[in-house]
Amino acid sequence: MFNKKGLIKISTLLMAALIILAAAVVVFQYKQLDYIFNGKMVAATVVEDLGGDKVKVVYVSDGGEEIFAKAIVKQNVAKGDKLNLYYSKKHTDVLYQIPSRSMIIMFDVVLLFVEFLGWSLVMRMLKKLRKYKKLEKKGVKTQATITSVKNTSGVLGADIEFTDASGNKRTTVYYPTSDIPIAGETLDIIYYIKRTGKIVFIVPKDE
Repeated sequence: MFNKKGLIKISTLLMAALIILAAAVVVFQYKQLDYIFNGKMVAATVVEDLGGDKVKVVYVSDGGEEIFAKAIVKQNVAKGDKLNLYYSKKHTDVLYQIPSRSMIIMFDVVLLFVEFLGWSLVMRMLKKLRKYKKLEKKGVKTQATITSVKNTSGVLGADIEFTDASGNKRTTVYYPTSDIPIAGETLDIIYYIKRTGKIVFIVPKDE
């Protein structure tokens, strides 16, 4: 569990990472889609390995002329291998091996899922930060008493009781982040009560 400063830091970093990831993919795929829709595909033959992902290939132009060019490939190839490559009107001297449209769509689906999970986590963090903001604005300090301790499905929790500013007894559940609560102990809490009657609180020593 993150405290307020931790939530601000991690949510900011996560939002920045998600934005950078989305921007990088847009730039990367713009190049791929430019080659697919505005470029031209040619059947080329590998004639030399240039190291890494670069090879030298030869292909036949529309005019019947053999053209030698550098190509960037996404698989291991050997001399004599035949590949379908694209060249762009903007970069006629370099050929590229572009993934199929189905592979691009699959990649986009996975990316959207990752972005969805990431932004869902960001929204949860921002929701908790709004809780801190409301507590800073409307919160009331008081002492609560631990009335009982329970372990539900491996999660340690404690029933606590306190008297609100109007003199009413209130009960809620406290989930500690460090210490093990003991029945009869008291806790300093900051709370406010929503219009629905739900109690929102924090335990400063846990923050």
